[in-house]
Amino acid sequence: YTIYEGKKDKVSLKEEIEYLQGYIDLHKIRYQKEVDIRFETPEETDLQVAPLLFIVPLENAFKHGVESLRDGAFIHVSIKTDIQNEKLVFEISNNFEEKELESEKGIGLENLRQRLELLYPDKHQLDIVKGDNEFKITLQLNML
Repeated sequence: YTIYEGKKDKVSLKEEIEYLQGYIDLHKIRYQKEVDIRFETPEETDLQVAPLLFIVPLENAFKHGVESLRDGAFIHVSIKTDIQNEKLVFEISNNFEEKELESEKGIGLENLRQRLELLYPDKHQLDIVKGDNEFKITLQLNML
């Protein structure tokens, strides 16, 4: 998916959701601990979106959250669409250990910001909130 669909300007939201679900399923197999993973998706998946926008926050949730926590780990993801207004909202939250997040500085979120500026100039809002042991990202895309 990354190689072939990642080259395209747009993919269906359905394909993107299937890719994310596959990633989640793979990681459920990897971990030998209980993780509260929730993935809410919309019924309407015909919107076209730029590929691979949502995978970076999901990868980070596993890397900085699930991998570092002994127990009680969670990842909650939701994608909501408003077809009438052609909007999409992606939300993800996860818990983490404070020392883990402070010690690692990656480029994934910065690359995501840059891609959004190029692909959705003035048509997106990206909010990143780091609270007490919880990280939350909300991305709203205006598809018009």
